Amino acid sequence: MNLKLFPLHTGVWEGTYTRIAPDGKVLDHHKSRLTLRLNGNCWEQLNEYFWDNGRYERHNFGKNYFNEAGIMTFDNDRIYGTAWESGDSIILEWTYKADPGSKLYEIINTIGPGHRMRVWQWSHNGRFEGLTMIEERQVSTQEQTDYDAIGQYNIPSEVREATVNA
Repeated sequence: MNLKLFPLHTGVWEGTYTRIAPDGKVLDHHKSRLTLRLNGNCWEQLNEYFWDNGRYERHNFGKNYFNEAGIMTFDNDRIYGTAWESGDSIILEWTYKADPGSKLYEIINTIGPGHRMRVWQWSHNGRFEGLTMIEERQVSTQEQTDYDAIGQYNIPSEVREATVNA
């Protein structure tokens, strides 16, 4: 297994999510912090979401493994899906377990050092349900992040102070 893109996406990333309905109406907008670690063929991920009204969500995706072909399968309480590299992009597809009719497709690309964009395409039972646009900046590399199990991390203060608040 020779992963060239996933290692570029480790560490801590902060940004914004904007969900858009099929008619273009903004349905949701919130800030995010993702903590990502690759250790051999094991991927660990913690997503944290922050809304202006004080709402907070935290989703730990646990340990997920790449097979010899470089395809990761993730299966946790919330979602089931796969992820892989294709050209210059990372591609994911998944279903929310609580909503078996859901199907999401994601593409992730870097657009500069420590800067990436992501797009989710939502469908439900064969109907287009809109998009989520995500822009993120890396605030800490994997080497700069002291992980104590995924999600329990300390970012050095000099890195934290340089954080770009999206």
